[in-house]
Amino acid sequence: MRQRRWLAVASETLLAGLLGVGFFASGRFFPVLGVVLSLLSPVPATILGLRHGRWSLLAAVGLSALALAALATPRYAVAFVLEFALPGLVLAELLRRKTRSEGVILGLAGLLTLGACGVLLLEPAARQHPLAQVEQHVLALVAETEQLVASLGLPGEGGTGASARSALASFLVMTFPGIFFAGSLLTAWGYVMLVGALIRRWPALVPGPAPEWWRWELPERLVWAFIGAGVLYLTGWPRLQAVGLNGLIVLLALYFLQGLSITAFVFKRYQVPRTLGALSVVLLLFQPLLALVVAGVGLFDVWFSFRRLSFPRSPGSS
Repeated sequence: MRQRRWLAVASETLLAGLLGVGFFASGRFFPVLGVVLSLLSPVPATILGLRHGRWSLLAAVGLSALALAALATPRYAVAFVLEFALPGLVLAELLRRKTRSEGVILGLAGLLTLGACGVLLLEPAARQHPLAQVEQHVLALVAETEQLVASLGLPGEGGTGASARSALASFLVMTFPGIFFAGSLLTAWGYVMLVGALIRRWPALVPGPAPEWWRWELPERLVWAFIGAGVLYLTGWPRLQAVGLNGLIVLLALYFLQGLSITAFVFKRYQVPRTLGALSVVLLLFQPLLALVVAGVGLFDVWFSFRRLSFPRSPGSS
């Protein structure tokens, strides 16, 4: 019996390692779908860690890194470890320790940001001129977006295309830190949602406490940081404006997640069909104004406490 268990653990470790390599490598072969699949790279290792512990997870990560180093280059192996393997390990550990959703998502977002910065520093040119590399990367993204719009037959910018592209690139370079961290927050939220859904759907196969992310609750004092960021943006000084704008982007992402948790709580309380919940998420992807409304709900929860009557607030909240 024990021998069969070891064989099962070994086979699952090998499978998780292969899936990690497959997801990570898919971004190089498929233009759009591959990017989405590559983001799933930490999930197999996280599930393996929840099932069999951190040593199996580390073994799967090691197999994936060795395979990438052998099939591609050691740089790809290091990038995989920094961007996906370490977040998967931390996610499994935080879920096992029943950490609150706020701590899981914020910790994971910080690790994702640090991992991406570490991958950027692998390039010698980036270590010497990091801001120039960021600007070049942003300009390349803007050019690729324009090519995609043109290939879809959508109307372009006409005669002002060059100036509009330059203004957009300048804005993206200035707000790159805030946008990048906000993207890391949403990515971390997606990981928590996906793993939590797997735990609830197959509790025997994916053991562990499912994060109750609808209980997400930011500190009330954080609203002063939001007000301070707004004041910095209104000063009119370019550097202070950049700091304030990046702060507003990050805080809006945090309050957006709080608004989502309130919405999910309302759906759960009143037993709204899951199809309607899924449709609401799709609307958020195509309606930016609706996303701002959700962020506003999260911000005004500081004063209205929409969930106060349903469960007790944390001791630090009034």
